[in-house]
Amino acid sequence: MTNNKTIPHSSKKQTFKSRATRVLTSLSIALLLSSPTLAQTPTPQQMEMFKSLPASQQQALAAQYGVTLPTSTGTTEQFQNPQVMNPRVTDETANPADTTSSTTEESAQNEDTELKRFGIELFAASPSTFAPISDVPVPAEYHVGPGDEIVIQLFGKDNQTHRLRVNREGVINFPTLGPVQVGGMSFSNVRESLQKRVREQMIGVRSDVTMGELRTMQIFVMGDAYKPGAYTVSGLTTISQAIYYSGGFSESGALRDIQLKRNGKLIRRLDMYDMLLKGDTRNDVRLMPGDVVFIGPVKNTIEIDGEVNRPAIYEIQPGESYAHILNMAAGLTANAYADQVQVKRAAKNGIREVLTLALNKNAGLNTKAKNGDQVTVGKRSDELKNFVQVEGDVLHPGYYQWRSGTKLSHLFSGVDTAFNSTADVHYALVVREVNPQRDIRVFQVDLANAIMDPSSKDNLLLSSRDRVLVFNRFNLEELEALTQPAEQESTAKTFEQARQQSFEEELREKQTHDTALQQVDNQKIQLIYQGQEVDQEQIDKVKQSTRQALLAPILMQLRQQAVYGHPPLIAEVGGEVKHPGNYPIASGTTVKDLVEAAGGLTPDAFIMNAELSRNVFDAQEQRAVLDVSRINLGNALLGDVDENMQVGPRDRLNVLEQPYANLRRTVTLRGEVRFPGTYSVRQGETMSELIERAGGLTKFAHPQGAIFTREALRLQEEKQLNQYAADIRKETAKKTFRVDNNLGSTITDPEKTLAFVEEASKSKALGRMVVQLDQITGGNESADFMLEDGDFLFVPTFRNSISIMGEVQVSITYLLDNNLDVSDYLNKAGGIKKQADEDRIFVVRADGSVYKPNSGYWFGNNNEELMPGDTIVVPIDTDYRDALSTWTAATQILYQIGVAVNAINK
Repeated sequence: MTNNKTIPHSSKKQTFKSRATRVLTSLSIALLLSSPTLAQTPTPQQMEMFKSLPASQQQALAAQYGVTLPTSTGTTEQFQNPQVMNPRVTDETANPADTTSSTTEESAQNEDTELKRFGIELFAASPSTFAPISDVPVPAEYHVGPGDEIVIQLFGKDNQTHRLRVNREGVINFPTLGPVQVGGMSFSNVRESLQKRVREQMIGVRSDVTMGELRTMQIFVMGDAYKPGAYTVSGLTTISQAIYYSGGFSESGALRDIQLKRNGKLIRRLDMYDMLLKGDTRNDVRLMPGDVVFIGPVKNTIEIDGEVNRPAIYEIQPGESYAHILNMAAGLTANAYADQVQVKRAAKNGIREVLTLALNKNAGLNTKAKNGDQVTVGKRSDELKNFVQVEGDVLHPGYYQWRSGTKLSHLFSGVDTAFNSTADVHYALVVREVNPQRDIRVFQVDLANAIMDPSSKDNLLLSSRDRVLVFNRFNLEELEALTQPAEQESTAKTFEQARQQSFEEELREKQTHDTALQQVDNQKIQLIYQGQEVDQEQIDKVKQSTRQALLAPILMQLRQQAVYGHPPLIAEVGGEVKHPGNYPIASGTTVKDLVEAAGGLTPDAFIMNAELSRNVFDAQEQRAVLDVSRINLGNALLGDVDENMQVGPRDRLNVLEQPYANLRRTVTLRGEVRFPGTYSVRQGETMSELIERAGGLTKFAHPQGAIFTREALRLQEEKQLNQYAADIRKETAKKTFRVDNNLGSTITDPEKTLAFVEEASKSKALGRMVVQLDQITGGNESADFMLEDGDFLFVPTFRNSISIMGEVQVSITYLLDNNLDVSDYLNKAGGIKKQADEDRIFVVRADGSVYKPNSGYWFGNNNEELMPGDTIVVPIDTDYRDALSTWTAATQILYQIGVAVNAINK
């Protein structure tokens, strides 16, 4: 044995390469021979050779010959039957790298809708192997021939199994019995013959005869096949199976012209449509060795699309009518419009002509189809007839059958059972088409009256195609408000919180008064609908039945169909009605009808006086003028003919509000009052009167430090602050880019200046007004004043302290010492800073008033005493800051706001 160590490296590589080549060659031949074409099984030696190869080569060979690799455990070394047919390889699957982004959704849809030739996809497969299928039952009429295997099992006195192959002469050599002629006989005759001979010649022995491996034969599939050529198939193969093995038909192959030729003679013609459409396989005969299956080219075709059950391109035979075509296409769908079927047919001069056929009549069905016809079966119209449509807030909306004499009450079983609980049963509309152009006319009815009193005029006689609109009692704005989350209440701890809380309480109280449909339960708002809570989806469903939603298309159509001399039949109602807006009217519509259309009056309506305005043409002035009529609305609603005027197009009814009905003045008291809260006040009521209603001040109150705010002053102060901020921004930008020798007119640090301005502009204005609450409660009428809506009074707890803030070293608060003056407190704060403006130091009293101490060495000759709650303010020197003239006014307001808030919050 040669020592491997003495073999050079190159020789070792060559030796290994040659060995691998021999293994691959041997195994390839073995696998090819073991394919089911010859119905053999790989030997153990071949499997060992296969296992010696690398895993990658094993997988490549297995994939090439369509076999399954052995299991990893090695316990089973059995090959599975290969997959005989694979789907056809398209251009995209063959070259996936060539597919680009052009394969969009639109192209995919076009591919789906493109008609294909009927039946061709059934055979659209590519053979992966030429292996016959051998594990199929053998029919009794199968003719035994050379190559077939007959299995004879003996039992009784002699128990043996003989597998006998039919030789070329059609003879099997049966041990004991000798040669037996079986060629050309049917399998059933062979079985009876063999069983009989065993029974007669072998005493005490019985037999069971079956077919083993069937013979293989070579046939040819030619013509317009997908893959024409020679194929090795089993003896059971039929014409259709041979076509299937060849991959089916090519694009030009005819399904209706398939010929079986044997020895140059035509044996049988097969129309594949007989098998596909009728299941008729009489002409699908079995093949014999050397047979040729010839597929002819496709000739005449017709394309049928649209409302048929099986749209496709069909091959037609000469003389076939459209009755045959419909049969191929599995008939018309239920929505097909068979009265007018469009047929595009080739005509002379290279153009096409259009035929219209009625395929529901004999004349159309008997029309002969021609090559190239393109048939399109349209869809039946969705238009209905003899119906009435019910929409809106009803339990069962939809279409109802109409008969002559149908009235409104016939559509509804009852007031309690036909509508949702939110429906407005006293106002509904019947929309009727009045001409072929489908212009509409609108009739207003009372549904409850029509159902409970069928003889009333509200029980309208309906026409076909009428639409009944039933509205709910909601307003779209009210439903929008229901989706807003409610705020949780909290206890006010500061001045700002107390003021904000009072504002929210007042706003919530107004909303509850104006919208009785809204219920607040912490942060959960619910709408009572059918006795149950509903979610957002159900609220959206309710919105679809509001007057705004259902009337919008009606109003639009009325405006669209209006012409000269016939203005749109629309009137407007506004003011104190539940649903103000535009409403369709009919001839004879009155003020009462218009009010009912708007949902009725609100509780604040003034029924003694309403206005009905309309445009009338003044012949003298040659223009339209406004004519306003005064109406006693109460009498009109009671049916007074004189007051219940008729409403015409473009009229407007204005329902006025009761004088002072919504004039609600509220004033909020907080702090040290006996009964704090929000009070409704009379017009002209004074602060002293309100304090008396609130039980007066507590013994801990500090009336000199009361903070009073007014909304009008707050808005004015906020506007002034915004104006100051805008002026400072402009002046900062101007002085930043100014170039001169005056250093005092230049901004040294514009970024910090603008940052300070933005921060200062975020301060909330208070609208504080100085009040002398101690004099008001003491009976001084000159200090008293009348209250306005939104006024706010905060009475703080008495604090005997003095605060120092602004440009001092340390902002601090001290207890009041009558022996100390302003300068002493400034010294206690560490003195003023370098940028402080000494000339503008001021003191803010607890009641909001301001005074400036007298001049001297820090006001040494001051003649005004400090009071409890006073705040000493040292402002910044605006010239030191950045030479902005507007800083003086702005910082003064900001300091005053800070003082007031600090006095409350400290």
